[in-house]
Amino acid sequence: MDFRGGAVKFLGTKRHHDKWLRATENYDMKGCFAMSELGHGSNVRGIETITTYDPTTGEFVINTPCESAQKYWIGGAANHSTHTIVFSQLNINGSNQGVHAFIAQIRDFDGNICPNIRIAECGHKIGLNGVDNGRIWFDNLRIPRENLLNSVADVSPSGEYLSAIKNTDQRFAAFLAPLTSGRVTIAVSSVYISKISLAIAIRYALTRRAFSIAPNGPEVLLLDYPSHQQRLLPLLAKIYAMSFASIELKMMYVNRTPESNKAIHIVSSAYKATFTWNNMRTLQECREACGGQGIKTENRIGQFKGEYDVHSTFEGDNNVLMQQ
Repeated sequence: MDFRGGAVKFLGTKRHHDKWLRATENYDMKGCFAMSELGHGSNVRGIETITTYDPTTGEFVINTPCESAQKYWIGGAANHSTHTIVFSQLNINGSNQGVHAFIAQIRDFDGNICPNIRIAECGHKIGLNGVDNGRIWFDNLRIPRENLLNSVADVSPSGEYLSAIKNTDQRFAAFLAPLTSGRVTIAVSSVYISKISLAIAIRYALTRRAFSIAPNGPEVLLLDYPSHQQRLLPLLAKIYAMSFASIELKMMYVNRTPESNKAIHIVSSAYKATFTWNNMRTLQECREACGGQGIKTENRIGQFKGEYDVHSTFEGDNNVLMQQ
């Protein structure tokens, strides 16, 4: 299940699960996760999209008040998504209640953009061009009151704000819960890619020969050179350790409890940063260790560099996450 499904599951309640979760799992509803904005990425609390409640109609009204508030880098938004999970400031009777999540339809099932919605592409990227990252603007988009994902907080038909979590910091942390699964996934996938790149580079070093010790003698395998061993084998040892750590992280997440959420947040943040940084260093070393063959797309290492470079910044900038 991806972020949008995770948001419906963790932030929604039975009414959302019954209506949206199965459709999300079956891809009857093609959705996206609209949190990041042009002006705000890591600082989720500072996002500028505004949602107000109209008690006369029982609807929420979503607006993009300025250009920096446009939803940006939203995967699946540019061409395919029919619905989105919108993270927005919730304003009730002139009082800002902080960031909340809503389900909004942005296209009909024939692919036509809905009224009061504007969508554009983010453009060509250095990698992940199979993902249609898009930009979204809202202009007085009205959605039913029931589309507020309300496991953390709710709004009554008359417009009264309701939440069992009175502390605003704790409430905000609860709305960020879907990001933890993303960080776990990114950390684990980075370990997988490092394993693949090392397998390619080491196998190449076991077949490629260069220079002979004696005149007319057989050339030496690359991996028999101590200098080549020093390049790849420490990375191999490190990825064994990170592999064990990633398994432990997955088990922490699968067996999570309300009491362990803080520890999982800290560990997943640190591992996401550490593993993705290590992955990029490993990919570069493996690419160079394969010489000219490392440039070929069929080798995959160079392609991995473009596809996975973004892991250092999305779902939390690594330098910010290391301060958690």
